Amino acid sequence: SVFDNGDARGAEQPAFASQKYSRAVIYKIDQQNKTVEQIWEYGKNRGNEWFSPVTSLTQYEPDKDSIMVYSATAGMAFDLSKGVSLGEPKPEIDEFNWGAKEPSVQIQF
Repeated sequence: SVFDNGDARGAEQPAFASQKYSRAVIYKIDQQNKTVEQIWEYGKNRGNEWFSPVTSLTQYEPDKDSIMVYSATAGMAFDLSKGVSLGEPKPEIDEFNWGAKEPSVQIQF
């Protein structure tokens, strides 16, 4: 599992900061055949309002057969030239039943 924060995805920045987005991603890794396959993702369709540039997590919970996603700094932008954050973060925890496209539990702080 990976939290792809969307900053410099593919080694290039989008044309506008408002085009950045974050994703929670689950990959299937076949070590024998040396392949990686993306099997689940969430967040791209939420766009910039869920963009979380730092301190986030995606984790599969086998005892619940669910995926936990923590987006710590969702909605907070940064002015890199000044080294300051813009706006307040809107942290969010989401739990997804395995394979679900929308969260079964969503907690916003």
